[in-house]
Amino acid sequence: MFDFKIYMLVGKLATPVVRCFASRAPKPRTSTIESQAKTLRQLVRTARGTQFGRDHGFAKIRDVQDYQASVPVRNYEDFQQQYWASGFPVLDDVTWPGRIPYFAKTSGTTTGKSKFIPCTRAMVRANNRAGTHVIMAHFHAMPKSRILLGRYFMFAGSPNLEELAPNVFAGELSGIAARETPFWAGRDRYYPPAELAVITDWQEKLKLISEDCVDKNIRAISGLPSWLSILFTRMAERSPHEATRLSNWFPDLQLIVHGGMSFEPYRDQFSSLTRDLEVDFREVYVASEGFFAVSDGAQDEGMRLITDCGVFYEFIPLDRYQSDNPPRHWLAEVVTGVDYVLVVTTCAGLWSYVVGDIVRFVDVENFRLRFAGRISQTLSKFGEKVLNEEIEAVFAKVAQDHGLELNDFAICPQFEDNKGRYVLLIETSAANTSANSVRLAADIDLALQAANSGYATRRLNDVAILPPILHMLPVGSFAAWMESKGQAGGQHKVPRTISEKQMRELMPPPS
Repeated sequence: MFDFKIYMLVGKLATPVVRCFASRAPKPRTSTIESQAKTLRQLVRTARGTQFGRDHGFAKIRDVQDYQASVPVRNYEDFQQQYWASGFPVLDDVTWPGRIPYFAKTSGTTTGKSKFIPCTRAMVRANNRAGTHVIMAHFHAMPKSRILLGRYFMFAGSPNLEELAPNVFAGELSGIAARETPFWAGRDRYYPPAELAVITDWQEKLKLISEDCVDKNIRAISGLPSWLSILFTRMAERSPHEATRLSNWFPDLQLIVHGGMSFEPYRDQFSSLTRDLEVDFREVYVASEGFFAVSDGAQDEGMRLITDCGVFYEFIPLDRYQSDNPPRHWLAEVVTGVDYVLVVTTCAGLWSYVVGDIVRFVDVENFRLRFAGRISQTLSKFGEKVLNEEIEAVFAKVAQDHGLELNDFAICPQFEDNKGRYVLLIETSAANTSANSVRLAADIDLALQAANSGYATRRLNDVAILPPILHMLPVGSFAAWMESKGQAGGQHKVPRTISEKQMRELMPPPS
């Protein structure tokens, strides 16, 4: 059992305050728009003495229009070449005042190359403030929650940071956040403890955490659905005589926070795991560049954009993204139903920076959106333009129709006889390994045609794309592949579209 800790005292004092704030009505549209304009003015004013600020005439910028006329859109490579590479890792007054103390190291799952995204202490504080929106949304849905009296299980990456230069560190965002956790919050609030979190051997870490996390007063859990699924499976293997329910291990669990990938393929599994608990599910949109959104309503209402935590947002219509001088919209101008490329300006010294994500607004009164995918993972090798969101939805629906419990999946587009073809790789739970792969492939094919007209047109009469081929992978294949690349656990996720080289790595050797 547990002893009374500092975090419990802090939680007891904070709970009535949080309940009060959570009961307040959300800001109206006009206030949200003004908040964004104010955020931009503050960012520009703060950085006007930096190299970037001088180069772009920040001293003369007064509003959004001035800013967009003065600052062009850039991607990571642009910033690297023009501002960061020459002094890296010591960046003093370059794109943000002072020295950049942290760099959030991205996983590099798709390209194989990690990026080092500047992260200032102002950004850490902004992310912490954004995180309170999750708690507020939870208390709004469950006003009697006692979540703050317990611990928060963050099934995240390694807290280990590499010192690149004196007092300049790089690592996963979760490790940066852990280093900056204020003492008064109660560092023992977060699980796992340091001696487990720092373990680099994924299998050893998974084993020890699955054994240790029981009876630790855990009331909230966060992580990628795929890795949480593996953790819960490992815990169930340790107690085969018990029903596989989270209440056996976390009897006071009230909140599961997920993000980074679609939850739909895992929804049925998690609903079964929590069937005897009252658990609130909250989706978050967090990237190395910032904490952008949180679901604050029902699951089909999208995520509300966080507009008052150090980030100014712009949106470029996806169909105009590759054009010369594409239009840049801010919150006052966005509409529903349009696929936008997300562009951010932040208190980490990112200025009109292309994150690489595609989003779609479902509500412009409350500025709720959905994550639609990554530009780099849009399936368009044959001109079809299938979004990540469509891939996730199709696999989730077909798996549900077939009664399958998905572990992970990916698609490899390849050419065959001058035509295209998708090779589908699916890993299910041990109970589903005998699934009919031919029927599954046919149903996925039909569902993709129904979801995407570009794919349907090219599949018609096999004109450009041939029927897909599906391979059922042995249980544990994706996890082992990710581990072989040093990308097991934490923020690392299996890319939904993979190269032929990656497909060969994943496929089992011929028997």
